[in-house]
Amino acid sequence: MECIKLMMDHLCFELPVLRKDILYGTIQLDECIHSEEETIETLVDSGFASVGGNSHLFDVLHIFNESKANVCCVLNDDLKWVGIITKTAAIEALGQSLTVNQGGAILLVEMASYQYSSSELARLIEGEGAQLLGMWLNNVAESGRIQASLKLNIKNAERIINSLHRHGYETIASFGDEDYQENVENRFQSLMKYIDL
Repeated sequence: MECIKLMMDHLCFELPVLRKDILYGTIQLDECIHSEEETIETLVDSGFASVGGNSHLFDVLHIFNESKANVCCVLNDDLKWVGIITKTAAIEALGQSLTVNQGGAILLVEMASYQYSSSELARLIEGEGAQLLGMWLNNVAESGRIQASLKLNIKNAERIINSLHRHGYETIASFGDEDYQENVENRFQSLMKYIDL
């Protein structure tokens, strides 16, 4: 089948199938390889992942997270096919964001769900002379707490970590802040020497 070659050439495991510019469904590479059919007609899955042309990248990421799809079809207001977005393209688009591209420390902070306030976190960070470039939130299922990954515009985040701690936020980890890690290590060594006396 010609579709197998097309998918192999583009490293794609799924392709949209169109009828007169209307999305009819999708076909999977696995099904095409194992099929004895001459045409793809019987292999088309009418359930497909799609977004409108004005959708945000977060909508596309949500679809990829909720489905096993490798491609997300883009449709216009008349439900006509406009194009596709691959998982790879979505990840590349995320990689172009300021949150990812600009250097700086990343803090993993945990708090009770009732305690979460993006404005308070930003205020505490800005109060220490830094900027919050981005934030990703995750629920910790076992505890019902929230973990926030905070991307900062500075590398030395020790003052910010201390400020967050004073306000009841627990810093689980920090990345890209060698000065803070070195300072913690030095303090630990000093404590061990003190205890040893």
